[in-house]
Amino acid sequence: MLPAAWNPPTLAHLALAEAALKFADEVLLVLPRVFPHKGFEHAGFDLRLEWLRRIAAARAGLGVGVTEGGLFLDMARALRAADTRIEHVYVVCGRDAAERFLNWPYEREPGAGEQLREFSLLVAPRGEPFEPPDSLRCSIRALDLDPSLCGISSTEIRQRIGRGEPWAHLVPDEIAGEAGAIYR
Repeated sequence: MLPAAWNPPTLAHLALAEAALKFADEVLLVLPRVFPHKGFEHAGFDLRLEWLRRIAAARAGLGVGVTEGGLFLDMARALRAADTRIEHVYVVCGRDAAERFLNWPYEREPGAGEQLREFSLLVAPRGEPFEPPDSLRCSIRALDLDPSLCGISSTEIRQRIGRGEPWAHLVPDEIAGEAGAIYR
């Protein structure tokens, strides 16, 4: 599963999903209803969900999921509860999200090491390689991603739209028409 804020979805998101298909038969593009570190700004939940449905419908191996909780552990547990046939859960993320996950100040949840008993991470570089702690290497794998995509972010796209710079080439065709109007 590939959780993200999808504000807006980018070609880098799709590259992550495609790279993860080397490890799994299907990758769910997951939109949490609640994020532990951000809110819903610009595009609302329903629009983001509609975008994901359009994107997944146009590509083999992609599905869409919604979770109530925004922590990786919440998502992995929800996925297993929804389909008991799932043997292993991979959470797909970029280096920045992996570092945030490993260093998060968990208060009520188990720490990152304990959580990684319930799922594994597939991590793509974002500007620089990710080096997991030695004790967690068996639960974290690197994704191979085209370096030209590693710098694409939703934030950059919103900023480009705001400045009137070219941006449509950085998002999936299915949403390019709408995204410009939302973020102007």
